[in-house]
Amino acid sequence: MLVTGSTAPGFVSIVKALKSSKKYNLQIFASDYRKSISSHHYVEESYVLPDNRSREFAGAMLDLCVELGIDVVLPIRTDDQFPLCKSYGAFKKEGIEPTIVVTSPQLMDAILNKRALMEYTKEIIKIDTPRFSNASNSEELQEAVYELGYPQKRVVIKPGYSNGSRGFRILDENLDPRHLFFEEKPTGIHSTLNRVLEDIGDTFPELVVMEYLPGNEYTIDVLCRKGETFAVLPRLRTRMTGGITTKGVLTKDSNFDFIDTISRKLIEGFGMSYNVGIQMKESDEGTPLLLEINPRLQGTTVLSVEGGVNIPELVVMMALREFDYDFQPEIKWGLEMERVWLELFKYEGRIWEYE
Repeated sequence: MLVTGSTAPGFVSIVKALKSSKKYNLQIFASDYRKSISSHHYVEESYVLPDNRSREFAGAMLDLCVELGIDVVLPIRTDDQFPLCKSYGAFKKEGIEPTIVVTSPQLMDAILNKRALMEYTKEIIKIDTPRFSNASNSEELQEAVYELGYPQKRVVIKPGYSNGSRGFRILDENLDPRHLFFEEKPTGIHSTLNRVLEDIGDTFPELVVMEYLPGNEYTIDVLCRKGETFAVLPRLRTRMTGGITTKGVLTKDSNFDFIDTISRKLIEGFGMSYNVGIQMKESDEGTPLLLEINPRLQGTTVLSVEGGVNIPELVVMMALREFDYDFQPEIKWGLEMERVWLELFKYEGRIWEYE
């Protein structure tokens, strides 16, 4: 199989989950648009392909898959999804299964476009969302944030198309500049409307403007196939660094039944398959509301794996038509995870971990 995105944060743990499979002895290859030490250390071989924004990306990946005799493609970068979706038929013609959550480019676009996702979810699936609007120039942005109560209330902005917290900002007029300067890293997510407008100018790609949700944040792994859900695993994000969970817990708290119901409605509403990452955050009233959907394995899927549900292995089972549809997960609720650094070294062709 081919795992794309070998420099993505979750790559190593996903490959380790695949290698721990008791059912398969998998021959795993990797690809990305840039080289890395880890991509060569954990798989058979790693290949550099064109950037996923390039027209040549899907064709180059298909050629590589045919050359290697790949059965299953596991894309773990958000930006890999749309080009693979558009080329799904070409891969299937060669007997290759890309494990993408939907095969319709229109539905995939609705998932990836944050404004379209909110509209589809609210109007078609009939699920409550945070209050939101969109803006493509400074006048629209100012109007939108003031409509949501700024500057008395915090407001969130983010690009319509983005991932990994790129472009995400919390606008807060009550920020203490000295605190930001001395206590926050320069890559922090907090800002003010004036600072943002200074940075991005009068016109810009569409931004989604959304009410700020102050409560707990959940990332949910959902295992599903053609709109049917087989496991819902919420994890509470207790610490984040650069948009990535660095500490979390697999939780079945008082919000579980609500999160489970909403997750199943989303999966059914989009007819999604394989693994879907759903992000929700509590409102002022304590109700978890949808933030976004990640149509892929997530960087912290390893917490679900260690919690008893080896999602990467189960995704392969689905792709190979060997999944047991009577699957009943046994989950270690309360399992905690904390990320620490791991160093890899390369010298004279040999790669090793520090011990």
